[in-house]
Amino acid sequence: MYVEATNPVKSLTLKVRIIVEQDEDRFHAYCPAFKGLHVDGATKEEAFENASEAALVYLNSLAQTKEAIPIGPYCQTIDEHQHLLKMPAGVLMQDIELSWPSHRTHGTK
Repeated sequence: MYVEATNPVKSLTLKVRIIVEQDEDRFHAYCPAFKGLHVDGATKEEAFENASEAALVYLNSLAQTKEAIPIGPYCQTIDEHQHLLKMPAGVLMQDIELSWPSHRTHGTK
C-alpha cells in the first residue's frame, strides 16, 4: 500500500539495520531488509560506509520505480521504531537513519 503525499515533496526518515561481519581478511556488510544488498570493505568502517551508501541507492531506485519500501523489523519509519531483532555475539550491527526527498511515500500508513 502507498499513500500519495499531500505535499509534492516529502521527507521520510527510516531506521535501517546494517550488519557487518568479518570474512577472512575483509569485512562483509549487508542490510537484511534490502534484498541483494551485500558489500564489502577492507575495514569494518569501510564496509559499513559502503552499505550505507548502497542503502541510499537502493531506496532511490525503489522511489524511481514506484516500488514499496520493505517496512519491517529491519527497516522502520522513525515514528514506529520498535526494538529490532538481536544478532549473534561477535557480529557488528548498527542502525542508520536515512532521509531523502520523495514524491511518493510507499509502505507507510
